[in-house]
Amino acid sequence: MRTQVYIDGYNLYYGVLRRSTYKWLDVYRLFREQLLLPETELLEVRYYTAPVLGALCDDPASPQRQRQYLQALRKLYPTQVSLIEGKLIKGEAVLRLVKPITDLPTLDKVKVITLTEKKTDVNIATDMLVSAFSGACEQIVLCSNDSDLEGALKAIRQHCPAIRLGLIAPTGSERHISHDLRKQVDWIKTIGIDDLAAAQLPEKIPHTSIRRPPSW
Repeated sequence: MRTQVYIDGYNLYYGVLRRSTYKWLDVYRLFREQLLLPETELLEVRYYTAPVLGALCDDPASPQRQRQYLQALRKLYPTQVSLIEGKLIKGEAVLRLVKPITDLPTLDKVKVITLTEKKTDVNIATDMLVSAFSGACEQIVLCSNDSDLEGALKAIRQHCPAIRLGLIAPTGSERHISHDLRKQVDWIKTIGIDDLAAAQLPEKIPHTSIRRPPSW
């Protein structure tokens, strides 16, 4: 079955990668060898992300590690993996405290920095719809747990019923999968730690100077 995969990069990272030792993830092998059926014809993996903002990172090396990782995917899979970048927007918000601070009993609100990822949801939804309506594939697999993508899946199910829809949720447990996404797809899987361990990029990307970051 001719298949295209759509990965919400930040959802994948915060769902299963952030606290793991398997961040040097080969997303193409992860799907081709671990998550999809052997007879699946994997046409393309589309990976959606946004550059991290160095000034707001706890670790100042985070932007460089992200750039290394994305470049590794580009070099190893120039045609099989497409990288689509949105952006992170810094903002501010005034939020009410859940509990008062003992030393500041009159303080009930604080101003905080917010980060909003722009374009990723729209890009994923648009690209899935284009693939479905153009007949580019027979199966669409979404890797995300973001319920904002329910509308796109619902439209594909209604208008392109021949397209098979799969959901691979980066949650580690099926009980945490979005109900809104669950009801729109034909099948569901989660990503386990063994899947991540079995799908790591080479320590050094062949024919390049790109290496796995030491902390990964």
